[in-house]
Amino acid sequence: MSLPSPVEVEHADWPGLKAFATDLGLSPKGRTGIVRQRVLDHLREHAAPLAWRAGKAEQAALLTRIGPADVAASLWESALTLDAPAAWVGLGTAYLKSERIEEALKCYDRAVSMGDAGARLHKAQALMQAGRRDGALAEIEKILGGSPGDLQALAMRAALVEARGNSEETIAAYRKIADLGHGRLGLAKLLMRTGRFEEAETALAAHLSAHPDDGVAWNNRGVCFAKRNLWKEAVDAFRKAVALDARNAGVLNNLAVALAGAGRTDEAMKRIVAAHRIIEDPRILLNEAGLRERTGAPAAARDVYARVLEVAPEHPEAVAGERRLASRRKPAAKRKARRPRTSARKPARKPARKPPKAKRSARTKSPRARKKTSKSARR
Repeated sequence: MSLPSPVEVEHADWPGLKAFATDLGLSPKGRTGIVRQRVLDHLREHAAPLAWRAGKAEQAALLTRIGPADVAASLWESALTLDAPAAWVGLGTAYLKSERIEEALKCYDRAVSMGDAGARLHKAQALMQAGRRDGALAEIEKILGGSPGDLQALAMRAALVEARGNSEETIAAYRKIADLGHGRLGLAKLLMRTGRFEEAETALAAHLSAHPDDGVAWNNRGVCFAKRNLWKEAVDAFRKAVALDARNAGVLNNLAVALAGAGRTDEAMKRIVAAHRIIEDPRILLNEAGLRERTGAPAAARDVYARVLEVAPEHPEAVAGERRLASRRKPAAKRKARRPRTSARKPARKPARKPPKAKRSARTKSPRARKKTSKSARR
């Protein structure tokens, strides 16, 4: 007969509780609380023992993750054995959390000597944390000498080489990971940072063949196309990224830029306005202002530049845009101001005067006048 669980006994009503007591051979007489406690005591006495209980090693592993490192270290010390390297690795990790680097390295060396291959990787991580990159790289090379396809070791090697600042070695390290079918997106991002967009697009195509719903990869592929002025392909890639994440303002901005590059300014304006509504990022606002200038709306572009300066004061591109628009306004203002001056300078034309009548001399007199004058002269 299976025993009822303590939860069933706790929530049982009076008829059910009496049935439990009768089935277990207990007296059902008495008050409800007394009968319930009688049944629970019987379950506690006759319950089957637990099959597993956490030992010191399990408790130490849990404390290493969530608890005080010193307490975890003391538990690991009590769980050490001569034939189990795992406890030495755990003790080294606890020492590492408490910043006891040298003691942690000794524990990892002890585990390595006992044949634990993973302990060398832990040692490399400890050396990285201590800033000893050369020593960490030497340990990783030993790991890769035995297992060239160890992804964790390859990833750590790539991170160490990248920290050195050597781009070619970093790309080579990431290529080894990509050749194993992993990390193609990281390789593509690295190639994009170094300006190798065609190679980055190839890596992204391989990544998207296995992960077609990766919106970040589609956006990065669109950027690779746009950097090479392949606007049609860029528009297609950005459209797929927008379909996967329609509220991403950055992707909408990129799609607008690609549409403008393809000569589709009306649709580009709709996309950039949609991005602007989601977030007022200076880059999005600057692209919108540029599109408005391009479509012959200088007043609207001027307003957007002013908004950019509110969000990011003294932004050089916004300042340059305002100056450019102001310089276009000055010649028109000067022409309007010159018109009244030129009309004031020119005097109004006076009405033409008739030439005065010339006085007739005596020679021009008529014959009658001559006779009269001659008669008056005789008198």
